[in-house]
Amino acid sequence: MLNFEVEIERSRRRSVVITVKEGKVICKAPKYLSDERINAFLTQKKGWIEKKLHEQEKESKKFCAVKMYRTILDGGTERPVWFGLEKEGEEKNGFYFPSPEHIRRYFERTRKQSILYILEGYSAEMGRSPTKVGFRDFKSRWGSCDASGKILLNWRLTMLPERLAEYVVIHELSHLRFMDHSAAFWKEVERFCPDYRSRRKELKEYSFLTLYYRREAKSESPIRKR
Repeated sequence: MLNFEVEIERSRRRSVVITVKEGKVICKAPKYLSDERINAFLTQKKGWIEKKLHEQEKESKKFCAVKMYRTILDGGTERPVWFGLEKEGEEKNGFYFPSPEHIRRYFERTRKQSILYILEGYSAEMGRSPTKVGFRDFKSRWGSCDASGKILLNWRLTMLPERLAEYVVIHELSHLRFMDHSAAFWKEVERFCPDYRSRRKELKEYSFLTLYYRREAKSESPIRKR
């Protein structure tokens, strides 16, 4: 017996596929497949589905205070944050801003140099220098490198643990030699970041940040004022 709800989507597909996303189980099945066979397949995959649901439930609780605008990540460390003040700044007990969209300006002014130090260090170690470096408000990525050698970095790298910011920098610097994601590219990344796979996986836990702190973004939770 299944102890979770399943949304079944039938179409002209030939195979059955189960996806678990944001705590929701979706089963895509062929139109001709009977309910009995679909249920049998779901029962067979029950263990895997429950594991995914548990992982996602655990993940949703992580950074809960950040997502509620009660804390903010600073180099991977959560610190309290308040809004509604006329000025922006920080004290020992946390940050304060007029509103969330002021965070970018403050973090770029006070934190981006640490990212530039990382880039300068690995640029020297890898023997490759970008033609230009800038910070952008990317919505779904941490950085980019174009054919001209210009590297753009998401300003939210300042919020990540240093080891993850290092991985992003190494990734983009490797594109100065390989402008694709071929096996040769990943081998280059591995030369300077042997544990890049684990760092890449960990980085996904912070992907929600790219949707935060922009003007058009609206908080779904009450913003704590000081």
